[in-house]
Amino acid sequence: MTEVSPEPKVVLAADRKMPRWRRALPFLGLVLLAWLLSRLNLGDMGAALGRVTLSTLLLSGGAFTVNAFIKAYRWHRMLSAQGIGLPPKVTLAAFLSGLFYGQVTLGRVGELFRVEALIERGVSTGTALASSILDRLLDLFLVLLAGAVLGAFVVGNAQVAGVALGLMLIGGMAVWAGIATVGNPEPSARVTAFFHGLAARPFLDRTGKLVQELATGMYPMTRPLPLAEAFVWTLISWGFYLSALFILADGLHIAISKIVLTATAAFAALSALLPVTISGLGARELIYIAVLKQHGVADEPAAVLSLLHLFIMTISATAFGLGGLLWRSRQRV
Repeated sequence: MTEVSPEPKVVLAADRKMPRWRRALPFLGLVLLAWLLSRLNLGDMGAALGRVTLSTLLLSGGAFTVNAFIKAYRWHRMLSAQGIGLPPKVTLAAFLSGLFYGQVTLGRVGELFRVEALIERGVSTGTALASSILDRLLDLFLVLLAGAVLGAFVVGNAQVAGVALGLMLIGGMAVWAGIATVGNPEPSARVTAFFHGLAARPFLDRTGKLVQELATGMYPMTRPLPLAEAFVWTLISWGFYLSALFILADGLHIAISKIVLTATAAFAALSALLPVTISGLGARELIYIAVLKQHGVADEPAAVLSLLHLFIMTISATAFGLGGLLWRSRQRV
């Protein structure tokens, strides 16, 4: 009788222990923040904070809240362009719940959890992710554009600003052309042959199929009219995001150009993508201090401005996000 050897034990991803260095990554931002605060005058920070009134905080919170709801509507319109008929109340609840998860995950990847509302209705994973990834790309493009162009103006170099604008537009057009080429329902023979050639390698084949599915899902949203509408909503939403910052700056009596504040906010927003911080905490404050110091703002008010802006965003996102989670729990099919 042939002896049957035992099958090797399958180790599930959930059973694998995360390395300690990866678990410690988010705390690097807190270490940076603690080091930064140790070098600041806490009395001056308290004095700056004392200038901020409750009405200023409420106005700033209201502006950020409007920003969040506009982004939820943008996502709903993008789903409509895809041909996905999600009820508005489900769209809003899913978006808000994703907003909550985005606050507690590195790089805000938790925002993608909103696609659960689509997957449970039979939408494929790639198609469901397409709208969420595209709206993040729109936000990233606008932030990079503001950071590059306005950042160059801040340092007083209009020529560099022009080059930055040109590069950003070329990059945006390249991404748009890639989606239009790969995601076209009737792809060219060259595109078909390229992805067919990946079949010999399983990993590349799976990656290629995911890229195709994402691009196919994005294709209806990148037609001129839907894309232009999404970009307009992106501009409006970021206008309210920046308004929340401007209101806080006025409350702190920071008299500085809105161009400088916009460039600073753009740099700080990018810090949220760093895998060593949660919502950019620690890195944001360093950026605010470094940029605003060049324009006569003391370190302490700059740090308070950054922390207050993050505080307003966190409180708003958490409160509405928890409401979205409860709402979604009653909607699941």
